[in-house]
Amino acid sequence: MKRIVSVQDISCVGQCSLTVALPVLSAYGIETAILPSGILSTHTGGFTGFTYHDLTEEMFKIVEHWGKENLTFDAIYTGYIGDARQFDMIIDMKKLLNPGGLLIVDPAMADHGKLYPALNEDIVKGMRKITEQADVILPNLTEAAFLLDIPYDEAPSKEKVEEMVKKLAAMGPETVVLTGVSYESGKIGAVAYEKTTGKMTEYFANKQEKSYHGTGDIFSSVVIANLLNGVDILDNLKDACEFIVKAIQKTMPDENHGYGVHFEAVLAER
Repeated sequence: MKRIVSVQDISCVGQCSLTVALPVLSAYGIETAILPSGILSTHTGGFTGFTYHDLTEEMFKIVEHWGKENLTFDAIYTGYIGDARQFDMIIDMKKLLNPGGLLIVDPAMADHGKLYPALNEDIVKGMRKITEQADVILPNLTEAAFLLDIPYDEAPSKEKVEEMVKKLAAMGPETVVLTGVSYESGKIGAVAYEKTTGKMTEYFANKQEKSYHGTGDIFSSVVIANLLNGVDILDNLKDACEFIVKAIQKTMPDENHGYGVHFEAVLAER
């Protein structure tokens, strides 16, 4: 069984970050440890006045303890990082806890052309730093624009998308999965680029009437689980995209549930 450690925040309410990564990865048969980067009362999208407690100092202690216990992981999976001091720690973790394993970065910092609340340029610089060390990255269009320091384009052409993923791969990672891509009305999906082979893979699902917070975190967790399980990249993207479609469809009838999707119902059907 593959073992992974996920480094991202805990949002106590709001189906995102570790509250989706842990159950999704576990349901896909991946032993999952967590290293919380911070704890929030709610996620930062759709709520106001949320609380945030930074856990950087505790993270140092946890990683030190893991090193003493000679714990190793097949992959390190990073998500939302709220403190720039944590980026050097992640690079050190790869050396200490992940020799020969994968560093998988979901640069969860922005959407719809803007950084998430409370994040700043130091976080962008840090995300670029760990992107250079990563084996796999999974940005959305906004995050890709920040990583590449280019203007945000909400509907880039196929040629522009292929140019973006190649430039992202040139920063360091072997595999780039770019999400939120759409070339035609009513379709949305992801494009994957594998640097060594030059292979470009895409999959598009039907765009749903509503959008919800946290779907990017769920998508990344499904892709990462499938990656560790050796699933072909096309089947991987298809599974992740269709997972999100099903989760949204199960959530839309619930008008009082606007802060995330009922991903649990999809997991229950697996």
